[in-house]
Amino acid sequence: MRLREELPEFSTDMKWLNGHVTKANLIGEVPTLVHFWSISCHLCENTFRIIAKWKNTHGKKFQLVGIHMPRSKDDINNALIHEKANQLNMTNPIALDHDLIVSKEYANRTVPSFYLFDKHGLLRHVQSGENGFKLLEKRLILLMNER
Repeated sequence: MRLREELPEFSTDMKWLNGHVTKANLIGEVPTLVHFWSISCHLCENTFRIIAKWKNTHGKKFQLVGIHMPRSKDDINNALIHEKANQLNMTNPIALDHDLIVSKEYANRTVPSFYLFDKHGLLRHVQSGENGFKLLEKRLILLMNER
Protein backbone atom coordinates (compact mmCIF):
# COMPACT_ATOMS: atom_id res chain seq x y z
CA MET A 1 0.00 0.00 0.00
CA ARG A 2 1.02 3.57 -0.60
CA LEU A 3 0.49 6.57 1.60
CA ARG A 4 -2.93 8.22 1.20
CA GLU A 5 -4.52 5.02 -0.15
CA GLU A 6 -7.85 4.08 1.39
CA LEU A 7 -8.27 1.46 4.06
CA PRO A 8 -9.13 -1.77 2.22
CA GLU A 9 -12.34 -3.63 3.01
CA PHE A 10 -11.88 -6.78 5.07
CA SER A 11 -12.89 -10.07 3.46
CA THR A 12 -16.19 -11.43 4.72
CA ASP A 13 -14.81 -14.98 4.37
CA MET A 14 -12.37 -14.67 7.27
CA LYS A 15 -12.86 -15.81 10.83
CA TRP A 16 -12.41 -13.27 13.62
CA LEU A 17 -11.56 -13.26 17.29
CA ASN A 18 -13.05 -10.62 19.62
CA GLY A 19 -15.62 -9.39 17.12
CA HIS A 20 -15.71 -8.48 13.45
CA VAL A 21 -15.06 -5.05 11.94
CA THR A 22 -15.66 -3.58 8.53
CA LYS A 23 -14.19 -0.62 6.75
CA ALA A 24 -17.41 1.30 7.47
CA ASN A 25 -17.02 0.62 11.22
CA LEU A 26 -13.51 2.06 11.24
CA ILE A 27 -13.90 5.28 9.27
CA GLY A 28 -15.18 8.55 10.64
CA GLU A 29 -14.31 9.09 14.29
CA VAL A 30 -10.74 8.17 15.22
CA PRO A 31 -7.54 6.83 13.61
CA THR A 32 -7.07 3.10 13.11
CA LEU A 33 -3.90 1.12 13.69
CA VAL A 34 -3.79 -2.19 11.80
CA HIS A 35 -1.27 -4.57 13.38
CA PHE A 36 -0.02 -7.64 11.47
CA TRP A 37 1.33 -10.34 13.79
CA SER A 38 1.82 -14.09 14.10
CA ILE A 39 1.87 -16.56 16.97
CA SER A 40 5.35 -17.75 15.93
CA CYS A 41 6.78 -14.22 16.04
CA HIS A 42 8.44 -13.35 19.34
CA LEU A 43 8.99 -9.75 18.26
CA CYS A 44 5.23 -9.48 17.79
CA GLU A 45 4.66 -10.17 21.47
CA ASN A 46 6.97 -7.34 22.48
CA THR A 47 5.45 -4.91 20.01
CA PHE A 48 1.91 -5.75 21.09
CA ARG A 49 2.83 -4.96 24.70
CA ILE A 50 3.88 -1.47 23.58
CA ILE A 51 0.64 -0.99 21.65
CA ALA A 52 -1.35 -2.23 24.65
CA LYS A 53 0.27 0.52 26.77
CA TRP A 54 -0.81 3.09 24.18
CA LYS A 55 -4.32 1.69 24.23
CA ASN A 56 -4.39 1.97 28.03
CA THR A 57 -3.11 5.55 27.84
CA HIS A 58 -5.25 6.81 24.95
CA GLY A 59 -8.33 4.61 25.33
CA LYS A 60 -10.91 5.17 22.61
CA LYS A 61 -8.91 7.86 20.82
CA PHE A 62 -7.78 5.21 18.31
CA GLN A 63 -8.96 1.83 17.09
CA LEU A 64 -6.79 -1.26 16.94
CA VAL A 65 -7.32 -4.13 14.51
CA GLY A 66 -5.09 -7.19 14.56
CA ILE A 67 -4.39 -9.30 11.51
CA HIS A 68 -2.99 -12.71 12.32
CA MET A 69 -0.73 -13.52 9.37
CA PRO A 70 0.59 -17.09 9.48
CA ARG A 71 4.25 -17.56 8.66
CA SER A 72 3.97 -21.33 8.35
CA LYS A 73 1.34 -24.07 8.37
CA ASP A 74 1.93 -24.46 12.11
CA ASP A 75 0.57 -20.93 12.59
CA ILE A 76 -2.84 -21.90 11.20
CA ASN A 77 -4.23 -23.27 14.43
CA ASN A 78 -7.20 -21.29 15.73
CA ALA A 79 -6.88 -22.73 19.23
CA LEU A 80 -3.23 -21.65 19.52
CA ILE A 81 -4.04 -18.20 18.11
CA HIS A 82 -6.88 -17.81 20.59
CA GLU A 83 -4.60 -18.98 23.42
CA LYS A 84 -1.84 -16.50 22.47
CA ALA A 85 -4.36 -13.66 22.14
CA ASN A 86 -5.68 -14.44 25.63
CA GLN A 87 -2.16 -14.70 27.04
CA LEU A 88 -1.35 -11.23 25.65
CA ASN A 89 -4.76 -9.81 26.71
CA MET A 90 -5.59 -8.94 23.11
CA THR A 91 -9.18 -7.74 23.32
CA ASN A 92 -9.20 -5.93 19.98
CA PRO A 93 -10.75 -7.53 16.87
CA ILE A 94 -8.32 -9.95 15.21
CA ALA A 95 -8.80 -11.23 11.67
CA LEU A 96 -7.47 -14.73 11.05
CA ASP A 97 -5.86 -14.23 7.65
CA HIS A 98 -5.12 -17.91 6.97
CA ASP A 99 -5.43 -17.47 3.20
CA LEU A 100 -3.37 -14.24 3.26
CA ILE A 101 -6.22 -12.27 1.66
CA VAL A 102 -5.68 -9.17 3.80
CA SER A 103 -1.91 -9.55 3.67
CA LYS A 104 -2.02 -9.48 -0.13
CA GLU A 105 -4.41 -6.51 -0.12
CA TYR A 106 -1.88 -4.57 1.98
CA ALA A 107 1.10 -6.04 0.09
CA ASN A 108 2.40 -6.99 3.54
CA ARG A 109 5.14 -9.60 3.79
CA THR A 110 6.47 -9.33 7.33
CA VAL A 111 5.38 -9.42 10.93
CA PRO A 112 5.20 -7.34 12.94
CA SER A 113 3.94 -4.60 10.62
CA PHE A 114 1.81 -1.56 11.31
CA TYR A 115 -0.48 0.49 9.08
CA LEU A 116 -1.79 3.73 10.54
CA PHE A 117 -4.93 5.22 8.97
CA ASP A 118 -6.44 8.60 9.77
CA LYS A 119 -10.10 8.97 10.75
CA HIS A 120 -11.02 9.32 7.06
CA GLY A 121 -9.49 5.91 6.32
CA LEU A 122 -6.40 7.18 4.49
CA LEU A 123 -3.04 5.49 5.07
CA ARG A 124 -0.70 7.92 6.81
CA HIS A 125 2.17 5.75 8.10
CA VAL A 126 3.61 2.27 7.52
CA GLN A 127 6.19 0.54 9.65
CA SER A 128 7.64 -2.95 9.86
CA GLY A 129 9.75 -4.53 12.56
CA GLU A 130 10.35 -3.74 16.18
CA ASN A 131 12.13 -0.40 15.83
CA GLY A 132 10.74 3.08 15.35
CA PHE A 133 7.96 2.97 17.93
CA LYS A 134 8.60 6.54 19.04
CA LEU A 135 7.90 7.71 15.48
CA LEU A 136 4.81 5.49 15.19
CA GLU A 137 3.47 6.80 18.50
CA LYS A 138 4.21 10.39 17.45
CA ARG A 139 2.27 9.88 14.20
CA LEU A 140 -0.59 8.25 16.10
CA ILE A 141 -0.79 11.17 18.53
CA LEU A 142 -0.78 13.66 15.64
CA LEU A 143 -3.68 11.80 14.00
CA MET A 144 -5.60 11.57 17.28
CA ASN A 145 -5.31 15.35 17.63
CA GLU A 146 -6.33 16.15 14.04
CA ARG A 147 -9.64 17.97 13.67
